[in-house]
Amino acid sequence: MKDNYFLAKWLNNELNDTDLKHHLSEDEIRSFKKIISATEKIEIPAFNSEKSLEKFKLLHSKPTVKKLSFTYYLYRAAAVFAIFFTSYYFISDKSTSYTATFAEKINFELPDNSKVQLNAASEVTFKNRNWNKHRELNLQGEAFFNVSKGSAFKVKTNLGTVSVLGTQFNVIVRDHYFEVHCYEGTVSVNFQNQTIKLTAGSSFKLLNSKITVNYDNTDTIPSWIQNKSSFDSMPYEFVVKELERQYNVVIEYDIDSYANTRFTGNFTHTDLETALQAISIPLNLKYTIYNNHKVSLQKQ
Repeated sequence: MKDNYFLAKWLNNELNDTDLKHHLSEDEIRSFKKIISATEKIEIPAFNSEKSLEKFKLLHSKPTVKKLSFTYYLYRAAAVFAIFFTSYYFISDKSTSYTATFAEKINFELPDNSKVQLNAASEVTFKNRNWNKHRELNLQGEAFFNVSKGSAFKVKTNLGTVSVLGTQFNVIVRDHYFEVHCYEGTVSVNFQNQTIKLTAGSSFKLLNSKITVNYDNTDTIPSWIQNKSSFDSMPYEFVVKELERQYNVVIEYDIDSYANTRFTGNFTHTDLETALQAISIPLNLKYTIYNNHKVSLQKQ
């Protein structure tokens, strides 16, 4: 230890390099200088005595024991239940929709096993929650219903509401046209504070604000379910739009010239050219098909 005391003097600048050579070789002196140079680059972290004291007190202090009352757990359980109930309510309250696009018909069942057949370009929307107690749905377009017996069954449209208990009926609501056909049982049609009762074989029609009730319908199912559209003195524009829906085509013609034209007849849903012949020949029109999705109707 005493022999190495010269290093302490050298580091404290009390011994120069010449005197140091009496104790160490030049290689040893160079090694010590490298060590000193490296240690000078090391940064010593700042020491905060007050913060260190606080940490020490926290580590050695007694832990605080917090007592949780029964009320605390009760509130926690109530909060969890409220979140669960709210989530369940909104999930179960979501609406279900069925949509038939152009040139498409679909069949589906409601939660009570009532059957619905949806015509082209039509939509049905309803809520599953409490369905058996509140059997209500919204319809846009046309649909045929075979309703299971149970609570009141309502079909809501923007022009009126149809109410039944258990029956078969067809509803059309398009633009300014609203029609209900009863095929079995009894149907109640509510329109502008009026209630019209329909029995099997009768129908209600609202066209351009005019109501017509017919009691001699002998059909057992709607014609469109048999892939055919039938019309009895209907505006020609309505006939053309129905053909567009069934075949997903665009038909161009002089609408103004046929604004007051009424059409009685039918067309098939299975062959476009045959259908076009059915709606053009009676009016002395000819048709031209472009790119399979556009049709032109012109006078012959």
